[in-house]
Amino acid sequence: MKSKFLTIDTRDLLHGLVMAFLTSLLAGIIEMLNKGAVFEWPTLQPVLIAGISAALSYLLKCLLSNSRNQLLTREVK
Repeated sequence: MKSKFLTIDTRDLLHGLVMAFLTSLLAGIIEMLNKGAVFEWPTLQPVLIAGISAALSYLLKCLLSNSRNQLLTREVK
């Protein structure tokens, strides 16, 4: 993570969205396959919501961390 406190650079944004969303999406799909569920909107909706929530959580963590990955700490001068 290279962005400064209360900022998010493009690299952090893309990394967070891809990693968090895909991890949640794949975990949800694996769970659905284990239960024998059919891929329809009612069964996919919670998986997609979990993926979006995980991505937003990661981005919020990046926004509130400095370039040294310290949460809620300003940049050292």
